[in-house]
Amino acid sequence: MCVKTIWYSTLTGLVLWLISLGVIANELKTDDGYIIHYNVFSSEILPAEVAHSYKIVRSKNQAVLNVVVRKNKDDKSAQTEAVVAKVTAQAVNLAEQLKTLDLRKIEEGEADSKAIYYIATFKVTNEETFNFTVKVDPENKGKEHEIKFSQQFFD
Repeated sequence: MCVKTIWYSTLTGLVLWLISLGVIANELKTDDGYIIHYNVFSSEILPAEVAHSYKIVRSKNQAVLNVVVRKNKDDKSAQTEAVVAKVTAQAVNLAEQLKTLDLRKIEEGEADSKAIYYIATFKVTNEETFNFTVKVDPENKGKEHEIKFSQQFFD
């Protein structure tokens, strides 16, 4: 239990650190009350212990797609809660090479402080640009939200 709390604190700290770096800056607010946070970053910036615990290779040639889905609580407070979702993603580089990203779900924490992340790792090269399409169906209700964005990677 203590180790789980330490890892959860480490991941929470990592997320706050990424926010402060501007790495976590993208979100989509849906008309049905969901907030979808998404970002892509070099795995090289992950602390070694976090990368090891999630079996992520730290490298300037390895990127991580991270998707988090939250819902406004019913009590009309400003707080949100983590929700499960069906998340699929693909990336296409400028040479039109398609990469279907294999996202895996990570759940941590207890009921009112639960965190759910969907992550995928993939290889990148210096100055490579990807066009991403991420599809999210919050709570598997059959209403899919599509997010499209581009990102270029540098060593």
